[in-house]
Amino acid sequence: MNDWGIILIVVLVVINFIVFFGVLMLQYNEWKRGGKWDWTESIVGFFFVLVCASMLIAWPIRFIIQCRKKWDKKKLMKESEAYHFCKSKLRLKDLPFEPSTGDLIFIENGYNVRINEMIQRNLNYIQECCDKAEFFKHHFVYLPNLFHELSGANASFDYYAPYEKEHILSTDHNLSNGTLLDYMYAPENRKNVQPCFARFIDDYEGCSWFECISFDPEEGIDEKNLFRALCTCFDYFPISNGPMYQSLKEEADDAEGNYEKTIQEIMKEIEARVVQLRKRGISQWAIKQLVEPKPTLSQLVITRDYRFFLPDYNNMEIKMEPLIKAVYLLFLRYPEGLMFKDLPSYREELTEIYLRLKPNGMTEKVKKSIEDVTNPMQNSINEKCARIRGTFLLMFDEHLARFYYIDGLRAQPKKIALPRELVIWEE
Repeated sequence: MNDWGIILIVVLVVINFIVFFGVLMLQYNEWKRGGKWDWTESIVGFFFVLVCASMLIAWPIRFIIQCRKKWDKKKLMKESEAYHFCKSKLRLKDLPFEPSTGDLIFIENGYNVRINEMIQRNLNYIQECCDKAEFFKHHFVYLPNLFHELSGANASFDYYAPYEKEHILSTDHNLSNGTLLDYMYAPENRKNVQPCFARFIDDYEGCSWFECISFDPEEGIDEKNLFRALCTCFDYFPISNGPMYQSLKEEADDAEGNYEKTIQEIMKEIEARVVQLRKRGISQWAIKQLVEPKPTLSQLVITRDYRFFLPDYNNMEIKMEPLIKAVYLLFLRYPEGLMFKDLPSYREELTEIYLRLKPNGMTEKVKKSIEDVTNPMQNSINEKCARIRGTFLLMFDEHLARFYYIDGLRAQPKKIALPRELVIWEE
């Protein structure tokens, strides 16, 4: 709710009290002179006066608010002439990340020294303006500064690359303001793209669409007014026509079989938590551009009391329930993997592993669970593998986690891909 809405509510509340006490005083004076207190007349009169008074005050305030908005828009349109605002649409193809409607990105072809210096001087103010916009609030993205900004986002970096940051930084990737223009649908039009603020609209017709407002401010303009106008103009400027550049995405095939189906069902349970640990949109993509593409794997240390640690990932501990941990240890023993149909042959071995984890924990319920998990006709093994996968994905990104969880193609052995020389068993 904006300031004018709050003012309107306050005024109406004040009127309510004034009218209410006014009616009471009139009735009180009549009653004091010996008259009868007419409750019906008081109530009807109260509501009538209240409605009339509310309308009398509401309409002028509404008129003032509308005039204020028209004045703001007129002022913005006048300012836009000095700033040379121009609205357009942008369409990209094969975009390497999922755009976020919360990002407002500065894009240009080449490097305009004057405009970039203006942005660099006002980065914090631009973000403040984005936060104060009436309808479209954004996170401002200035690509040359994005790595510096993300370097403080420890949760995001640690999730994607839990190893030491000095080992993952790549000097081969420099994000420029023209990076996204590499994905233009019509690259021959790249030279026509002017410096602009771009906001993602939506994916439709197989494309990723952005609305843009380009600008070419005159010398000596007030920089803060420029950026205030830019960050709020999306509230007033409907985007209609403009250049378009397409982004087509292929749909993934449907998963087949109980194994894949169970994986999907379990992953839905942890998806919300994973999203909180991962940066979406251009930020997540930027992190992937700024770290070495070759994954750095950690040793998996299994202590004498069967706790799992990843010493190269800040000594991260991986926690699992006893039966799930027993299943993991069973597959860890067989680098070549195990066929689910052969699991009945490993029932005794799984029982022996479980007893090492819980020497006094063998109950009838546990025996039944072990029978179920080694029965290829049951879904228990699929559920356990899905839980293992989810455990690792909650700790770090898929490009690393896939080496640690149990996986494999349908009708093929399921195995843990981690090289066994990285598995350390404490004596």
